[in-house]
Amino acid sequence: MRTVIEIKLVLDNLYGFDIMKPTRMRKYSYARKVLTVLASNHGHTNEEIFINLKIPHDLVIYNHKTIHNIKKIDMHMYNKCIDRLDLKMNKILTLKSLSDNQTADDINEKLRSLSRKDLMYFKSSVFEPFLKKIDFEKSIIDL
Repeated sequence: MRTVIEIKLVLDNLYGFDIMKPTRMRKYSYARKVLTVLASNHGHTNEEIFINLKIPHDLVIYNHKTIHNIKKIDMHMYNKCIDRLDLKMNKILTLKSLSDNQTADDINEKLRSLSRKDLMYFKSSVFEPFLKKIDFEKSIIDL
């Protein structure tokens, strides 16, 4: 298993800067997200990440929850680091795959592909009755 420091050094090299530089600039913040998530997915504990990088436990958790915010270049850095270190783990294929709300993303994509006529039909005959049913069920629960 590669160490947290080895992963950091490879990412420093790929990004071309020290990703642990104390700054809130987005490129550094996203690079640190990539580092903490990569180290964690590789099997390092939050404690190991803290000991090696001085990144607090709550920030590691936050980085996991917000990894879907990274840019495409950061996704490529994540994948390149996996290749460079020959890590036995899955790569990120798309930024969409990082979203916690994949179901909503899938539904939105399907809706965008509908014609205006089909979308209006869906809204009036399926979506609006569904919302009314949900409101009715909530009102019963609130009683």
